[in-house]
Amino acid sequence: MLLFKREGIVLQHTLLAFEQNAVMNPAVIKHQGQIHMFYRAVDMNGYSSIGYCKLSSPLAIDSRSNIPMLTGNTTAEAQGMEDPRIVCIDGLFFLSYTAFDGLNALGSLLFSYDLVHFFGKRILVAQQEIEKPQNQHKIAYRWDKNLVFFPRRINGEINFMHRIKPHILLTSVNEIMEVNDTFWSQNSLKVNTPIHLFSKEVGAKYVGAGCPPIETKAGWVLIYHAAYRIAEEIIYKVHVALLDLNNPSEVIAELPYPVLEPLTPYERYGNINNVVFPTAFIEMNDTVFVYYGAADTCIACASFSMSEMLQELFKHPKTVNYDA
Repeated sequence: MLLFKREGIVLQHTLLAFEQNAVMNPAVIKHQGQIHMFYRAVDMNGYSSIGYCKLSSPLAIDSRSNIPMLTGNTTAEAQGMEDPRIVCIDGLFFLSYTAFDGLNALGSLLFSYDLVHFFGKRILVAQQEIEKPQNQHKIAYRWDKNLVFFPRRINGEINFMHRIKPHILLTSVNEIMEVNDTFWSQNSLKVNTPIHLFSKEVGAKYVGAGCPPIETKAGWVLIYHAAYRIAEEIIYKVHVALLDLNNPSEVIAELPYPVLEPLTPYERYGNINNVVFPTAFIEMNDTVFVYYGAADTCIACASFSMSEMLQELFKHPKTVNYDA
């Protein structure tokens, strides 16, 4: 059994109004020798914005902005911008996040060339209306969130994961600007390919993409979260699977156990208890540092050896094709 090694808390909330309640679920990327972190910051009214800090090493904060980097400015973001992830594809940064208006949670996207100026804001997922809850005046859409991109084109296409409970779905497209209402209405069955994961088949209520997939010669290492109901309580755990390099909907190996689950006080107690929610990583030689939200209150880090992880995955090849 190979478990993540806890490295401790990396970032905590401050008395600044925009992050006074919590910091969590960051996007992290290394660019031009610097480590950039874009994190979800939550104020005392529950409004989420995107804060920014720079790291001098995977575990040390170098500088930190005292104002949000990004704030919601659309109706869909009336309650803020949540849970960013980031990759660079063809020299363009893709910052994905969840737009939340208090009722609807929808995977959304921004672009940047320099990690300072962002543009092209759009809701990327399908906006499918569902029955409106009582006493609600807004249109209610099916939640489609946890929008995570693969960090390069696969077979010439851009691939991204998103989550409609209970599955992680995979979508591929020639160019991201092709994804619009017409795209979803004409291709909804074709492009929403479920990724069948072990944890979903053995009791997890739902799963969701975590960090952007990590490319190795053996395949894409997928670090994801799974939510279990245990004694009337929802507990988030972290799992690892290996996806085929050229066909990432195919799971070729997966660990039959979680690599991280809430055990420490900062993971077990907070705004939402018993949550470890991975969203980002940094590779340093053979070591992978995984950043995760802990109890929806702070940002923590855990690490593992990639060579050891691949060896462990090879011991657990996928031999069963689960039905959806």
